[in-house]
Amino acid sequence: MKTLYKEVKLIYPGTPEHGRKFDVLVENGLIKKIGKGLTVKADSVKDQKGLLCFPGLMDTQCSVGEPGFEHKESFDSLTKAAKAGGFTDVILLPNTEPVVDNRAQIEFVQRASGTNGVTLHAYGAITKSTDGKELSEMFDMHQSGAVAFSDGKKPITDVNMMKRALDYTRSFDGIVVSYPMDDRIAPGGMVNESESNTLLGLKSTPELAEEIMLNRDLYLLNYTKGRMHVSSISTTGSLSLIKQAKKDGLGISCAVTLASLLFDEGRLEEFDTNFKTQPPLRSVKTSKALLKAISLGLIDVISTDHLPQEIESKDVEFDHASFGMTMLETALSAINMNLIGEVAWDDIIRALAINPRNIFGLPQPKFSEKSSFDFTVFDPNSEWEYTVKNCFSKSHNSPYINQTLRGKVISN
Repeated sequence: MKTLYKEVKLIYPGTPEHGRKFDVLVENGLIKKIGKGLTVKADSVKDQKGLLCFPGLMDTQCSVGEPGFEHKESFDSLTKAAKAGGFTDVILLPNTEPVVDNRAQIEFVQRASGTNGVTLHAYGAITKSTDGKELSEMFDMHQSGAVAFSDGKKPITDVNMMKRALDYTRSFDGIVVSYPMDDRIAPGGMVNESESNTLLGLKSTPELAEEIMLNRDLYLLNYTKGRMHVSSISTTGSLSLIKQAKKDGLGISCAVTLASLLFDEGRLEEFDTNFKTQPPLRSVKTSKALLKAISLGLIDVISTDHLPQEIESKDVEFDHASFGMTMLETALSAINMNLIGEVAWDDIIRALAINPRNIFGLPQPKFSEKSSFDFTVFDPNSEWEYTVKNCFSKSHNSPYINQTLRGKVISN
């Protein structure tokens, strides 16, 4: 199968070809020819005006249901959704059943890697069964290919446990992923602590719950001299802490969830459970500050935080609904419609493709002939309707269901 992409603009900061337009001939997943004015025969020609080409996107925080919760998402449905959204690499959280806390479970994920052309990577759990009581077999998992260590959205509340994890992973230059949330400050919290949310009668999660845990973890990082990636920050106070930690030269990187950039707490007024997220949606002012931090390079990574939930977990009262939304298939469209103009594509691609690979020690795609076409071609002008019928994910807990979106991946 030969596909010719005409006049695509390459967005690949740090490469000589960045910002230039090319014709690209792809055959069976390989770049066969790069040039201008190519007239070669092809099975398919993509010649829409304004096409963009990115290095394949990489999601650093993605949930899958397999094994144990295949009714929410399987490897097959997840990778189809990722491919449709332009993601070529995905890192999976360990919170399956059984938990990914040993060599065998890492190898189980690796055997599924490559499904539908998407490379799967695994976080190994920091603690056995992610129960926070005993360190997992981290070195064994590292040798088997775990890219880093995380208990997912279960914070390590035991300070000594986090210290031991940072100490232990130093021996092989491993990365500990921090989920900064002190549940003791926000028991049962579901939304941001604010006057408007108080009027809704919903239990709140104050910004302090995130910031006090992040401050603790950064103090431990400074003490141990290890490496840490913060999975999601959602407050301006957290931004200040990260800024100082980077200034101090700590081995720190951080991410923000796409939902925290796209939405704010005002979306909760109609009690739409698709907007029940962890961390919770904050104020408009905070959302804009987080977006600015992307351009400044203070935030390294944007994660989709793809968390599929079946209808029985979402079509209930807000108090009882599960957290999370699906985002893989609509991430680029949402960015294209809502964020571009306030932030440049260059910064988006650094945060969605380049920085994640640098942080976790993975190779960058090569834009050269005879190399694998690990790239995403995106038509920012194409309009399409996202419905249950054309959704690849098994779950449909998306705020964009039944909406017309602008911008579509055409390289899948």
